[in-house]
Amino acid sequence: MSSPVFIGLDLAWSDRNRTGGAVICNGVLVASTGLLSDDASIEAFIAGHLPEGAPAVIAVDAPLRVPNHSGRRRADHELSLAWGKFDAGAYPANRALLARNGAVRGEVLVERLRHRFGCIESAPIPQRGVGRYICEVFPHPAHIVLFNLPRTLKYKRKSGRTQEAVAAEFVRYQQLLTTLAAADPPLTGLDTVAAIDASQRRGRALQELEEMLDAVTCAYVAYYAWHHGPARQRVYGSVAEGHILVPLSAGNGALTNTPPTASAAPPTLPPVLPPDTLNARIGVLTRREVEARILAPMIDALGRAFGRDEVIAIVRETIIRIAQEQGAQLAKTMGGDSLAAFADSLRFWTQDNALEIDVLAQDEQRFDFNVTRCRYAELYRALGIPELGAVLSCNRDWALIQGFNPEVELTRTQTIMQGARFCDFRYRRQAAERPQQPNPTSTEAETR
Repeated sequence: MSSPVFIGLDLAWSDRNRTGGAVICNGVLVASTGLLSDDASIEAFIAGHLPEGAPAVIAVDAPLRVPNHSGRRRADHELSLAWGKFDAGAYPANRALLARNGAVRGEVLVERLRHRFGCIESAPIPQRGVGRYICEVFPHPAHIVLFNLPRTLKYKRKSGRTQEAVAAEFVRYQQLLTTLAAADPPLTGLDTVAAIDASQRRGRALQELEEMLDAVTCAYVAYYAWHHGPARQRVYGSVAEGHILVPLSAGNGALTNTPPTASAAPPTLPPVLPPDTLNARIGVLTRREVEARILAPMIDALGRAFGRDEVIAIVRETIIRIAQEQGAQLAKTMGGDSLAAFADSLRFWTQDNALEIDVLAQDEQRFDFNVTRCRYAELYRALGIPELGAVLSCNRDWALIQGFNPEVELTRTQTIMQGARFCDFRYRRQAAERPQQPNPTSTEAETR
């Protein structure tokens, strides 16, 4: 049997833009390009590197299944919850955004590859499987895992990024790819790709380099998933409703570099529970008092048995995870995830004069305010548990907005709970690393 072949495609959402392609075989990058165009050229590229009967994994950076007309897929939402803190959230995919004449390009490509090459859509990828599989991937979270990065690489051309800064990030990207020679599994043959001088490229030529490098990442993710099997893969969503496969680092399949606010597998609240409407019915302040009166003695008792620091760490992580889910539910309750909708939702937190707020600025992209009085802090002090205030309340804020809208970032440098005169909340809506909504005049918009 021929050696397995691993193919990466950075698929443009329309054939008006370029698609990147890369091929790995026997641990060597044997082909890479940023010049593919229509589906026929993609098929020809694959056919030229896939021997008859050879096993294969084709990893595609583009939505392969999009059942929803609007909004976002479950895969996009779950991935954004897990990876938003790394700037690696997914841009929402829906048919209104992606369909051309009623068809989504990724769905059409899957069907063509099934018919011509016998590929089946699969996630996770079977370990050392002998079939031909196709899966959806996303380079940005893969970079975080493979290269142990604190944030995504900033090589995409966007407003506010200088030409020099983008070129420097391309160099960094190329250098990081060469480190895969020492990875498991190792990848060689990257010298030609690493030697390309991004600083000498402009416009379409720079875009082609981007497509090629992302395709190499996709191909390596395919190789990695096949080599290690499901234990080292995390699948968001499902094949039936759209999925995104992300590689996992070693260590029982858990991401060792993932903080609590970006859990690799954020749990969901038990589906048997009815919708949580307590905030609307009794207000958040009363709710926090009830929770504190129950949790404080339990934390004390469990702390004596198992160690207070260990118990508080578990409580903190659990509350953060719940806050993520509550943020997602809040967006549904408010009928949208805009900053205006979020600002309107603060009425639940200010009920009973729980907070006194001074709004400094508010528009579609930012929401700035100071909290000048916090009765939550006063509550925890009155209960004799001021040290638990941040755990039970303040730590929720980042996770809540991440669940509400992964594209919104919160910066806060001080709180009344910590002894400051006021809390400074600064929300900014950031563009996701996936593209802006496609339009006919953009050369970058229809690639993700």
